[in-house]
Amino acid sequence: MRQYIGKDDFTWFIGVVEDRNDPAQLGRVRVRTFGYHTDNKDQIPTEALPWATPLNGVDSASISGIGTSPTGMVEGTWVVGFFIDGDRAQEPAIIGTLAGAPSSLAETSLGFNDPSGVYPKYINQSDVNARARGVAQDTAKVLSSTIATPDSPYAPTYPYNHVRSTESGHYKEYDDTPSAERIKEFHKSGTMYEVYPDGTKVTHIVKDNYTIVAGEDKIHIKGNVTIYVDGDTNLTVSGTTTVETPTTNWTGDINLTGDINITGTSTASVDHISSGISGKSHTHKDTPGLGAGTTSKPK
Repeated sequence: MRQYIGKDDFTWFIGVVEDRNDPAQLGRVRVRTFGYHTDNKDQIPTEALPWATPLNGVDSASISGIGTSPTGMVEGTWVVGFFIDGDRAQEPAIIGTLAGAPSSLAETSLGFNDPSGVYPKYINQSDVNARARGVAQDTAKVLSSTIATPDSPYAPTYPYNHVRSTESGHYKEYDDTPSAERIKEFHKSGTMYEVYPDGTKVTHIVKDNYTIVAGEDKIHIKGNVTIYVDGDTNLTVSGTTTVETPTTNWTGDINLTGDINITGTSTASVDHISSGISGKSHTHKDTPGLGAGTTSKPK
């Protein structure tokens, strides 16, 4: 007769994930367990393996979508778990995953392998991310020849770099390597940001960028600002634009639609033309019949 959970002997296992397409979308995976299953897929095909439930950490609520999704495992992942139903071995649960150094690629005709042959992607080296081990080269796209960004201080030393990487190539790094502490978030397209040990932040956006602020936006820059725009710039302000600066230097033409109200003195170092009339060389003359102190239109 079956005992209730917790009363039976604890029966644990090591196994390999062969399917993660859980129809219930609970994060379950089909696991072939050593000692309980054969590698002969004619005798026990992948679809006959029981679904194993992953155990989330205490930092995940595991209810109503709160926490971290239990979808990190892939086909070929080695796992450690236990059977909730004890020796019946039909209700497996997964405690965690095992990293190793695979000696061969997947043999798709046998169990205990990725049926699609994707994983492992390399052999005879650690499954731990190469960036975490400090053996990966740091490469970045050069997006601008106008602005020279400072070189990345990337120099991780194992085991200080904590890396979260995904299948397509996204990754995050929290690097605690002494004197090379960094935070980096990278999208497979090349868009990324990186925070250097001294607090410098470098951002690369390989395509478009959109920022919407529903409230107020205030920026205080204590140093200089340099902006390069290769295309056009359009500024639309619904209210009043106020610029307070001791000096404004403007190079190029200004096309103005509207009025200019000047409080103070307007000085032109070169001639200015208004409606075809020279501001420096135009003349006035008295015209008989006009009132005293009234001159004719300038020429």
